[in-house]
Amino acid sequence: MDKTNIILVIGAFLLCLIVVSGHPNVTFAHTSKTFGNTTVEVGWLSEPPLVSDLNSITIAVNKGVGGNQTPVLNALSNLSASVKFGTMTKQLDAQPSPTTDGEYDAKIIPTRVGPYSVLLKGDIKGQKVDSEFKIEDIESKGTLSFPDSSIDNTNTNNLNGQIQNVMSKLSNDVQSSRDDLNMSQKKMADIQESINGLQKNLNSSYLILITALAIGIAAIVMAAYLLNKLRIKNGIVEGP
Repeated sequence: MDKTNIILVIGAFLLCLIVVSGHPNVTFAHTSKTFGNTTVEVGWLSEPPLVSDLNSITIAVNKGVGGNQTPVLNALSNLSASVKFGTMTKQLDAQPSPTTDGEYDAKIIPTRVGPYSVLLKGDIKGQKVDSEFKIEDIESKGTLSFPDSSIDNTNTNNLNGQIQNVMSKLSNDVQSSRDDLNMSQKKMADIQESINGLQKNLNSSYLILITALAIGIAAIVMAAYLLNKLRIKNGIVEGP
């Protein structure tokens, strides 16, 4: 490797070192801030954070400086934590981590792509804290998805065939039900017509009966009258 390449490599290394040392409060995608002798670090548990995936916002609290830091237990007892997106905020229910002392996790499902931040307000063991922590932006799943979510034509064709079969059966069932309904309506019409015919027959029979009865009574009256006239004429009828 010639001197020029060596100089470039060393220069790039020094530049990276300067950038990192100039931003001591940023560790990977987490953001840390110091309040007195208390350091608070906030970020996503799973990175990169993806939209609509269950994730957790972690809050790590340590006391001391450098390599002498110790985790702070029960650090959030007097501290309010909320997540912010745009102008909207949501209170976080942060619980102690089961694996790391001084770390607290709040489960959340981010539903929108974009920048999020965490608001902490209150005090940690008497140390006042009131600050906003910028955390890593939520990304779309499309940036990591493979292959794309295009529809499988084979499965689509099978599904279409099944749908067509179901629709055809449903159409046949509807037609059969319609035919049965039409047949039932025709039977009801025939029964109604039979009832109407029977009623007409009953009315006719009743009229004939009344007429016959009237004729019979009239015949009896006429016969009695004629018989009486005949007896008078033949002198059968005796006077008083």
